[in-house]
Amino acid sequence: MTEQTHPLIRQLESVCAQADAEFERGRAVHGTRILCAAGCNSCCSQLFQITEVEAARIAAHVAQLPQIQRDLLQSRAEENLRKRAWLFGGNERWGDGLSGGGNPCPALTPEGACGMYDARPVMCRKFGVPIFNPDKPQSVMACELNFKPGEAFEDAQLVSNQTALYRAQQRLQADWNEAGGRRDDRPWNVARAIVEDAREFLP
Repeated sequence: MTEQTHPLIRQLESVCAQADAEFERGRAVHGTRILCAAGCNSCCSQLFQITEVEAARIAAHVAQLPQIQRDLLQSRAEENLRKRAWLFGGNERWGDGLSGGGNPCPALTPEGACGMYDARPVMCRKFGVPIFNPDKPQSVMACELNFKPGEAFEDAQLVSNQTALYRAQQRLQADWNEAGGRRDDRPWNVARAIVEDAREFLP
């Protein structure tokens, strides 16, 4: 079985498709307020964590790149990890977060585009339009280039659609655990997934 046909990778692809569809729905709802376009990459410097299955999918993508391209990407990822360790004081744990950003993703090309667009994590697919987390219903997150803090908007489907997406992500993680997928004490992020081969964590 290849990584591309692994049932958990296929399940991740389904969740990604759901996230893509929700982003496009949000873009249609909010129209010209959504400034996301080629060359806009402020969200590509944010600090966030990814799951083991997302890391495995990125590792599979990196493995099929030409050697020169892979070496360059991994070199940028190693620099990203050094800066990330400095920002977190060398002791990042699962669930840690930092406000702001300032550490450009190693997959960001000189042209300002994503160099692994098809393999990008779910968070990269969701960000830009408003994001609702049913575990934190008191607030809605959105890119500040599109929505100023406290700015009002109308979206009758936001809660139901994004709750469904959030639950799909939770189901994927639960299925990973039930299948015996390995968990790591060290948090995964895009740069680490580029440097290390997370495919060995697949059950």
